Amino acid sequence: MIQPLRPPAPPQPVVQQPRLGGALAILFWCACGITAVPLAGLFALISDLGAQGAVSALFDSFAGPGATQVVLRLGLLPHLVLFVWAVTMVALTVARARVALTVLPWILVLWAGVSIYSQFAIRNALSPGGADLGAFAGLLPALLSQVVGVAAFFGYFREGRRPQAYYVR
Repeated sequence: MIQPLRPPAPPQPVVQQPRLGGALAILFWCACGITAVPLAGLFALISDLGAQGAVSALFDSFAGPGATQVVLRLGLLPHLVLFVWAVTMVALTVARARVALTVLPWILVLWAGVSIYSQFAIRNALSPGGADLGAFAGLLPALLSQVVGVAAFFGYFREGRRPQAYYVR
């Protein structure tokens, strides 16, 4: 017996994964830059001085109890935390890891805390006899903008459609 021809099955819809775009793409590329610049500087230092010379130059810069070294160490702490955030942002974004929605905002909260501490400590170290309340007043606008920026990033990663859709694993 001859069977009637069946119409072909409708094509399955192609499910496209969300793309990196908008503010998330800007954040990603900024994190790439924050990651690349210190590494390029380190490689340039190694290129000029050799590995041993670069290690010696770095340790000599940070060694000692002088005010210059204290301010240098305190000033680099927020940069170190920001570098860790940037490397983590790049790695988790490339991996599309869902854990990025939790980890990345909290690393920025840590950065804000370290930055606030460092700025107060630097102001205190540079003020003869220690800083008073008036010396800290000049820091408040910058600190407030950092806290607002971190809060916006936190909210974007918690509620934003693109991050919620992009980090799928």
